Amino acid sequence: MDGLMVIRRSAFLPWAGFLLLVIAGCSPAARQRAGSIARGAAAGAAGASAPQYSNKIMIFGGLDHKTYLGCLNCNEYATDSVFNSYGNNGSPYSAQSIWNHYSEFGSPYSNYSACNSYASDPPVIVDQNGTYYGRLTVNEYHPQRAAGEKYYAWLTNAVCHE
Repeated sequence: MDGLMVIRRSAFLPWAGFLLLVIAGCSPAARQRAGSIARGAAAGAAGASAPQYSNKIMIFGGLDHKTYLGCLNCNEYATDSVFNSYGNNGSPYSAQSIWNHYSEFGSPYSNYSACNSYASDPPVIVDQNGTYYGRLTVNEYHPQRAAGEKYYAWLTNAVCHE
């Protein structure tokens, strides 16, 4: 029965996050609430077994994916969390942030951006062990989207929304 409840909760979470964003806008508090939802998706992307939930899920972008863009399942107070608006990876003003719509990682025009519907080289999602989960992108047709599919609603409604 618990497994069934998890499935129902995981189906409900993206809609709950969307509703929170519609009601609260993109304030830091709304970003933190959306962060908890996206971290749940990150945990799901890491797999179903308990040890994998503790793996740090990270995104890297740019040429050869050498630029660290932050942690997707870290606490919003972690310095490298994409949900920490005061940190380098969660700030809308940082060059290494998907939240910066003028950076190469958050722009609707950059080939390296999670927010470009046509990007061919968007950020990759990996864990601390180097396991690859796919791409973080709003490009619905990217062949390596995989686990990134779980982040689509969050990207379109919170991160890439202007």
